[in-house]
Amino acid sequence: MFALQFDQLDRQAELRINPAQLRQIAQKANSTILPVHRQQLLTQGDSLLWLTWNELSDVFEDVQDKHLIYLGQVGEQYYFSYRLTEPEYLIKQFQSVSLKGLRELIPVLSEADSFLANVAIGIEHWHNTHQYCGFCGHATYSTLAGFVRQCSNPECAKEHYPRTDAAVICAITYQDKILLVRQAQWPENRYSVIAGFVEPGESLEQAVAREANEEAGLTVTNIQYFGSQPWPFPQSLMTGFTAEATHPSIELKDDELEHASWFTRSQINELVDTGQLILPYQYSISRTLIEHWRNS
Repeated sequence: MFALQFDQLDRQAELRINPAQLRQIAQKANSTILPVHRQQLLTQGDSLLWLTWNELSDVFEDVQDKHLIYLGQVGEQYYFSYRLTEPEYLIKQFQSVSLKGLRELIPVLSEADSFLANVAIGIEHWHNTHQYCGFCGHATYSTLAGFVRQCSNPECAKEHYPRTDAAVICAITYQDKILLVRQAQWPENRYSVIAGFVEPGESLEQAVAREANEEAGLTVTNIQYFGSQPWPFPQSLMTGFTAEATHPSIELKDDELEHASWFTRSQINELVDTGQLILPYQYSISRTLIEHWRNS
């Protein structure tokens, strides 16, 4: 299982239709609430700031249902998140509290907290970017425990659902080498594998083949599914693949990549040791794909 995945959460979608019941659950002693603000998480040190209902209501007299999102239940514990518009009030209330991004926290959080934070910031980002109906332009409002935004125009009343962007990411090999690429805006010496968004009318495998050709001028075969990882930066689902190039000639066809090259295992080991090559984050599916090939 990759980072940001957790199998023990019961999302209990059937409870989302009953806001009064969820509000009662949120006030129980075995319920906890994670404040989120613009994809940032409130933390104390390296731990997430989970609050009780009373702690939240002490700061915000009116805890609004429209900002409350039901994440689900793990064992006997209920989990919610709360979309903050003014985080400074909470920061003043609690000692040593700060806002941090999930990228910074993943290496130190538990598997469960990483996953719950992933869900919370993904939903929060969707709310922030879907304030208006794309059909008629009227304002939308949160319903179904934060998992639907509905158009406020009664003549439209369109329901909008959380957005997840499908993307492919692929470790392409040729004989005993793997293709590593870099974009100009990445930190110096950072390399990864080819990735890109799936286009309309395209299968995942077709997207892999297209991205390989568009980015590196390669034709690939033996495209095999590897695994998937939710990636909330901001709202992607990364579907991992492996593939084999039919030839080694690289041609950078567009401006997306600054450099691409084939690397042997020994080259990677040497360059990583000397700091001339920086691989993706340990918790990313891109790194998992590379390590899977290195260890095979």
